[in-house]
Amino acid sequence: MQTHHTAERISRGPDLTQDQTRVFKMTNRIPHEYGDNVRLALVNTLYRQAPPILFGNIAVVSLTVFLLWHEVPRRDLLAWAAAIYVLTGMRIVMVWRDRRAAEHPVATAMRRVRRYTAFSAISGCLWGSMGIVFFAPDNAVVTVLICIVLAGMTGGSVASLSCWWPTYLGFALPTVLPFAIRSFMHGTPLFSVLGFLSLFLLGVNIAFSRTLQRTVRDAVLLRFENVGLIRQLTEQKERAEIANRSKSQFLAAASHDLRQPAHALGLYIATLRAMAGAPTIRGAALDEIAERLQAALKGMCQLLNVLLDVSRLDAGVIEVEPRCFPLQQEMDALESQFLSAASAKGLTLRIRRTAIWLDTDAVLLRNILTNLVSNAVRYTGHGGILVACRRRDADVEIQVFDTGIGIASDQLPGIFREFYQVDNAARDREQGLGLGLAIVQRTATLLGASVQVRSRPGRGSLFSIRLPVMQNIRPSGTGTQAQQAPAVSGGPKKTILVVDDDRDVLGSMQTLLGAWGHTVVAAQSLEQAMSAARSHGSLLEFVVTDYRLARHVTGVDVIRAVTDSIGRTIPAIIITGDTSTEGINAASSSGYRVMHKPLDPHELRALIEM
Repeated sequence: MQTHHTAERISRGPDLTQDQTRVFKMTNRIPHEYGDNVRLALVNTLYRQAPPILFGNIAVVSLTVFLLWHEVPRRDLLAWAAAIYVLTGMRIVMVWRDRRAAEHPVATAMRRVRRYTAFSAISGCLWGSMGIVFFAPDNAVVTVLICIVLAGMTGGSVASLSCWWPTYLGFALPTVLPFAIRSFMHGTPLFSVLGFLSLFLLGVNIAFSRTLQRTVRDAVLLRFENVGLIRQLTEQKERAEIANRSKSQFLAAASHDLRQPAHALGLYIATLRAMAGAPTIRGAALDEIAERLQAALKGMCQLLNVLLDVSRLDAGVIEVEPRCFPLQQEMDALESQFLSAASAKGLTLRIRRTAIWLDTDAVLLRNILTNLVSNAVRYTGHGGILVACRRRDADVEIQVFDTGIGIASDQLPGIFREFYQVDNAARDREQGLGLGLAIVQRTATLLGASVQVRSRPGRGSLFSIRLPVMQNIRPSGTGTQAQQAPAVSGGPKKTILVVDDDRDVLGSMQTLLGAWGHTVVAAQSLEQAMSAARSHGSLLEFVVTDYRLARHVTGVDVIRAVTDSIGRTIPAIIITGDTSTEGINAASSSGYRVMHKPLDPHELRALIEM
């Protein structure tokens, strides 16, 4: 939280007049964010401290009348006392009504303090009139009493009026100056000294009042700053608790969704072992078990890949690669991808044609639209889905309509959270994993786009994403060719160094690469990798290494050590199962090709043999 010292710039609210601004500039150099509250607190303090000085006025004027009754004209004395009594009574009523009223808004603070300052100044003038009306150079009793009363009133009011400094000035100056001026005008050495002492005492009181005002103001400001800090800490604590609960829910849901296919894999493996002990094994039964194993593995890989997508988005390692392309090419891809799935459920899938061109990352946009249309197909039981575009000034809004189950308004804020699903408490994976919309929102943020949703339970939903349209220029070419997956080249076989500290993973990688016809040199540590590099240096053509190895060694360390040992650079792939933000950032920043577990064997083969 930033605070400003008293010498900093003054911020003035729009409700202050020019006179109020001058008062404000003299007294309030406080941070803008707390300015109004601090001023209101100072004004309220001024009113709370009013009763002692007001009743003190009545006591002092009564005692003064008693002491001067035989020393000055009684008519003047009574008139002076009556004026102070009336003014004090008016001030008491004003303070009483003000303090009994409901809590005052900040906007009325300046008006209240101006009124109080005006009454204080009038009171100071009445007390100061003693120095003129009752001035008696030849009467020592009157002179001494005037000096005592005026010094006592100016000194005694420091504590009660200093929280708003102009109020004290308005009272103290007219209280002391008339007597000081009258003393200097009398001209005798004694009264010149009295005039000087009066001004000196006035200056001391004003300086002390100013210091006290700053102390009170800083104390009030500190109180508000502490309240602000407590509020911020409370908000951060609540956010941390929410994040912790979300993390727990995330882990619980991920654990459930991972356990299901893992459980199925265990059962199918046990079935294979039981079948191995049978006297005869039918090929059809083995084929059925293999298909089910493949389905369970596919479900696990799907979840892990989606979790990886979320982690990569959170880690910020996905780079936006904008290019100009016609939006219709993505619409055509959506139709090809989901038409059969929609038809299988008896749904209509309509995609309106568009001539709009965009300048953004086509792959990330396709990921967003794929998730939205996939959800629409999954949660629509009858009717259909419509994908359309609308121009919005310089933007285009891509809309996905469906006639599905809809979403209640109280559930809309949660649908973009991880693993949050409407009406899927049982975590049925046929209804998805609950991560699609979380990916949609993160990807849209990456593209600088906005995602909106409107929905009515039982009537359907509308998801839309808004992007800027490419203006004026259309690049040549159709841009409709989809990116092709790398094909396996079947090129020359290679000698590959494989490094992994997990014995099972290392063995399975050896078996797989050997089945593809490659020569595999295996190592479980950095030392073994360097030894293999020295013994096979001229033959090594590729390195495949795990990222995290034993004793805090990384795959990057292995590749660099092998490169130094053989004296040349060879292609390398780093394989990692780390989905933390730090791990993803570290692996991605290495400069080498990174694949994430569970990897796609076809992609691995294509990268090695290309």
